[in-house]
Amino acid sequence: MKPWNVLLIALLSLSGSLQAVETAFWQVASFEEFLQGDLTGVSLSKEGELTLAPETTAVFTPEEALALSIAADREGNIYLGTGHQGKVFRLDKNLKSSMILKTQEPDIFAITVGPDGAIYVGSSPEGKVYRVAPDGKTRVFYEPRVKYIWALAFDSQGRLYVGTGDKGQILRVDPDGKGELFFDSKQTHIMCLTFDPQGNLLAGSVPNGLIYRINPQGRAFVLYQSSLPEIHDIIADSEGRIYAATLGGTGGKGTHELFMAPTTPAGGPATVTTITVTASDEASSSSQKPQVPPAEVQAAPSFNRTTPSTLSPAPYQMGQGKGSLVEILPDNSTETIWSSNNESIFGLALRNNRVMFSTDSGGRIFELDPARDGQRMTLLTETRETLATRLLLERGNLYAATSNVAKLFRIESSPGREGTYESPVKDTKFISQWGVIAWRGKTPPGTTQDFFTRSGNSDKPDKTWSEWAGPYRDPNGSPILSPAARYIQWKAVFKTTGSATPVLDDVTLTYLNQNLPPQIRSLNVSTAGERTSPTGSSTGSGIPSGTTITVGTSPLGYGTSATPSGPPAKTPVTFSWQADDPNGDQLVYSLYLKATDEQEWHLLKDKLHQTNYTLEANILPDGKYEAKLVASDEEANPPSKARRAELESPPFWIDNTPPAVRVLRQTVADEGVEVRFQAEDSTSPLRSAEFSVDGKDWRDASADDGIVDSRRESFTVRIPRLDPGEHIVALRAFDTSGNGGVGKAVVQIPGTPSPAR
Repeated sequence: MKPWNVLLIALLSLSGSLQAVETAFWQVASFEEFLQGDLTGVSLSKEGELTLAPETTAVFTPEEALALSIAADREGNIYLGTGHQGKVFRLDKNLKSSMILKTQEPDIFAITVGPDGAIYVGSSPEGKVYRVAPDGKTRVFYEPRVKYIWALAFDSQGRLYVGTGDKGQILRVDPDGKGELFFDSKQTHIMCLTFDPQGNLLAGSVPNGLIYRINPQGRAFVLYQSSLPEIHDIIADSEGRIYAATLGGTGGKGTHELFMAPTTPAGGPATVTTITVTASDEASSSSQKPQVPPAEVQAAPSFNRTTPSTLSPAPYQMGQGKGSLVEILPDNSTETIWSSNNESIFGLALRNNRVMFSTDSGGRIFELDPARDGQRMTLLTETRETLATRLLLERGNLYAATSNVAKLFRIESSPGREGTYESPVKDTKFISQWGVIAWRGKTPPGTTQDFFTRSGNSDKPDKTWSEWAGPYRDPNGSPILSPAARYIQWKAVFKTTGSATPVLDDVTLTYLNQNLPPQIRSLNVSTAGERTSPTGSSTGSGIPSGTTITVGTSPLGYGTSATPSGPPAKTPVTFSWQADDPNGDQLVYSLYLKATDEQEWHLLKDKLHQTNYTLEANILPDGKYEAKLVASDEEANPPSKARRAELESPPFWIDNTPPAVRVLRQTVADEGVEVRFQAEDSTSPLRSAEFSVDGKDWRDASADDGIVDSRRESFTVRIPRLDPGEHIVALRAFDTSGNGGVGKAVVQIPGTPSPAR
């Protein structure tokens, strides 16, 4: 992140503080942040600077699905090999195109120019090497009887080297077309070939990701083994530095497979033919037979594709890939100078000791300077095609071949006249009022930077969004004219009249969320009193959707099955609640109380920051009560912007009076004593009862109707075989508020009492 202008932040904060305490700042400044936007004719450096991109033009569209190979001759003609129609096109110096070859094989993965000026073309599957003479005459130059031809390269003696699959062999062919095995890698595919300054052949393989250096006698040395399965392209500079593009599929296992879906012809279903490249000894098997790819393809390079339609193909679905760019120095030391876990690298080129490479993320073209004092990388341009397959440097211009659809782009060395950067869409979470847009950059003479904004309430810009507002031209802060909304986007338009380019370092946009009222999710009143139905309606205020209002009891409250041993403790009244603020503001609470026969609310406690409050029950007289909670964001907003919400509880009871216990009757018989008690509470239901004889241990007493749950209950206590004399039978009853009342019966058993011991 680049340093920010402290004075500008202070000014922006001041402009926001006039309306709200918290002004939000959205800044886009780093490479990763800018990369989330949409670049059109704009380059992005690793340091996070936007500039005008080199002039990028689609100079040829052959109406094919794939552009797979590219080469140039000494006269400046460019040759493009395509798939899946097996066509080769030539573009002359004036970019006039013509088809020079159509093979029976569907894919042209390799093209090179021979020392004789002829064009040599490697076709696949069941590959052949064709020779197209300068006069246009074509013949099969060499038929190696291999399934795939991935790469072609000539040495200084005019011998042609052929990198093949699916046996991973390199074949050497002399000028008269006689071939021999030069090197057997024991790999599945040799994907790329080139020569170093000493005349050694460099080769990259699948599936072990090996880079070989092979001397003219065929003696090989492994320079590097990648953690990814495929070495897709390789180049070497004049000083002996080697650069290799490595790639792999999801998790780095297997290949980065590309699946293309052809356009469905009108009136018929889509048919897909997959060319699956796997290790096989059956060289004569049909290369276009419909197949189901294996679960793990360890030997398949990156051109597994479906048969295209001659119409414009639909975008293909592509799994997450991995890629890296490896540098090998003349002393054989290696370094990974670029890597990605979701972007694969394909084409390579060298210009002024800088490495150009292409990827499968919107057909991006990067330029990397691997200087010893620190790497400098720039996203040079985006072709906006699915995949940039190959790169070619020709007479100062960079050419990129792309796929789906096949196109040839020319990327010049000088910047274009105009470019646009559209930011990602910012979700401010709520309807927001916009502040200012400010930026830092450079506008040399002859250049301009204009900024625009638009806003809407859908997550993707569509016809419901506002039109672009602007232009804004004050870098120190221009008021945003777009209407208040939840989402906003900005764009910058760069223009130049010469060779200079404007530079954009960072952009900051300020906004203020609409202050929404707090939301009280629940209000719970826990007492030792009667439970009131949680579905009881509250009065006075509406209940927002999703809100719950409950009146609970103590842990051994009404409706529980547990029975206490001994008198329960008196339980206080506890108020607890859940509330939040959509804006994230700190909330402050006030709690009110009133009896149901009263008209006005009485403040119980205010300035509460916790979400609970406890009140001793004996402070209030017995009766039926209601509680009201008020939540406010006043401490986080100016008085004019503060919002509040309130919620009322259903009625609940306060009970401080114990039950009354009296004896209804008592009966003495030969078989024992029977005493019938009645317990009654004026406010709360009874919860439990127990009895004791002559002050001994208390024992549970059951209600005559089988359950202790009403305000009035009767209990029958039966005691067999009491000794003659006077006895005390006591009953103790408890209500749900924890109040206990006691009654007793004095029982006389006839006979002579036993003498006291």
